[in-house]
Amino acid sequence: MNIKIKLPDIGIEEMKVTDILVKKGDKIHKDESIIVIEGEKTSMEIPSTENGIIKKIKVSIGDNVHTDSVILELDNNISKINEKIISSKIKETILDVNKINKIIIPNISNGFMKIIKIFVNEGDKIYKDNPLVTLANNKNNFNVTSPYNGIIQKIIIKNGDNVKSGDIIILISNFISKNIEENNINKNYLLNINNIVKKNSIHASPSVRKIARQLNINLLNIIGSGNKNRILKEDLLKYISINNNQKNINNISSSLSSNYFKQFGEIEEKEMNQIQKISSTNLTKNWINIPHVTQNIEADITKLESFRIKKNNEFNRNNQNIKITLLSFLIKICANALKKYPIFNSSLLDNKKIIFKKYYNIGIAINTNKGLLVPVIFNLINKNIIDISKELILLSNKAKLGKLIPSDMQGGCFTISNLGSKPGNFFTPIINSPEIAILGISQANIKPFWNGKKFIPHLILPLSLSYDHRVINGVEAIIFLNYICNLISDIRNLLM
Repeated sequence: MNIKIKLPDIGIEEMKVTDILVKKGDKIHKDESIIVIEGEKTSMEIPSTENGIIKKIKVSIGDNVHTDSVILELDNNISKINEKIISSKIKETILDVNKINKIIIPNISNGFMKIIKIFVNEGDKIYKDNPLVTLANNKNNFNVTSPYNGIIQKIIIKNGDNVKSGDIIILISNFISKNIEENNINKNYLLNINNIVKKNSIHASPSVRKIARQLNINLLNIIGSGNKNRILKEDLLKYISINNNQKNINNISSSLSSNYFKQFGEIEEKEMNQIQKISSTNLTKNWINIPHVTQNIEADITKLESFRIKKNNEFNRNNQNIKITLLSFLIKICANALKKYPIFNSSLLDNKKIIFKKYYNIGIAINTNKGLLVPVIFNLINKNIIDISKELILLSNKAKLGKLIPSDMQGGCFTISNLGSKPGNFFTPIINSPEIAILGISQANIKPFWNGKKFIPHLILPLSLSYDHRVINGVEAIIFLNYICNLISDIRNLLM
């Protein structure tokens, strides 16, 4: 039976299709992503609501879609799927029992090392670069990987054994493949092949398969960590990372596991929550892919702080439920700076183009008990300090109560990370891609300043600007920071 998969109600009137993650004939499962859509403030993957085989794709990249637009048609008669498995040529795996390879501990340490983990069992089918064992010395852990495809014939070592470079640990027999023409295959053989395919079928979403196709990666080489050994995007990225490292260090990757720490005493392991995992992935990606430079400066907020306290006292006397924070001023000042210097309100596209935005939205990093969240304040050019203060309180409360929705955290042009409530002086904030800059705020302190006759106390605020050096050079960064400092030192400059 054919089923139409439609765009659900996502609260946005119209979106544009920016990517199609599947193709005709693909077998997909419920909740697997099928397309990517993009609007003014957000981008998201749309999942399938059913299992089945794709018969028709009804949209193209660039199409505008809305609620109930038909995305694709599925045939949900799963029994038909296995009929297409066997092609005119089938590869039969044949064990070459005459070829036995010895896995030897490479020259990675002068002394003895302990076997702390064995990843395989006798009889297992493995592929080149699959991990075999983890070794530990008193400084580090090492993974030894297989240089061959084959079958584990004998494991010579066991957990806890001490080994040294040159020791034989595992015996592996090769396997080779040959093509067998369809007319040479009998029915029993076809049934056996069908059973093998069922047992070794790869469970992965279309988006994972697409990345694997683009990078020419065989998903059979990846062990999935999801339900029923489903290969998740994280598994694929981990495989890519491990193999890139292994190319550089000859099939040996240095890593740490909990076993390394256990040898020194008692430990406790805690799983990161989902927000922490997402933050960890994004921060790592941004730090690796963006050439960060951080410029530090000190801003004199003596007059600004005096003005802020005076206004809050007035609001309090008039029983107005308004409280202006220093951050509210800094948000407004940064919005003005983005307008003055458009290069800071841009994004880099494919290392070839710079996108200049004509809107001014700033994300505010908020620490919650579940991790770091960055809600966005929109349309700042048209908002005054009081508007910003009210919205800042609202977003902060939503973040701490876990009530932020995805659209609250998308569409930012620039981010502010405020550590002003804790002692400290300058730090290196990590850029929130696809933005190209972020401002870090440290705690303000009283410092003596010489006025020509005597030292007088000034309240000084440390600022740290991290920027993408592919887009912004050092001169532009210091000009941008000095402009911010000038606005901070005399708030009347905001009116100019």
